[in-house]
Amino acid sequence: MPAKDMNILKQVPDWKQLLQTVGNKGIVQNIPLILYAAFLAILYITLNHEAENTIRKINQTGRELKELRWKYVDLKTQIMGMTKESQLQKSVSSLQLQITKVPPHKIIVHQTMSNENQ
Repeated sequence: MPAKDMNILKQVPDWKQLLQTVGNKGIVQNIPLILYAAFLAILYITLNHEAENTIRKINQTGRELKELRWKYVDLKTQIMGMTKESQLQKSVSSLQLQITKVPPHKIIVHQTMSNENQ
């Protein structure tokens, strides 16, 4: 090995000593950074859980909405069926009401100019 390479190896401290120095001093010096990283990790996990819960609620609300639409359409068709003339005849037959054969007459009232009848 050339002399230049030997000087470089002498300048690099022993790896055990380097690890011990970085381990002790590095952790103590970087406590704020480590706490910040831990805080960000906890925040990330919390926000992911909240997002998943929100998605579950949205999906549940969507299923409820579909069910309510089906009920609405079902009730609407039932009401449309009940308001047919034939259905109405069956419904009011117990009250002895029947459909009139003669169309209704229009009543016309003529107003007079005199106040004698009041």
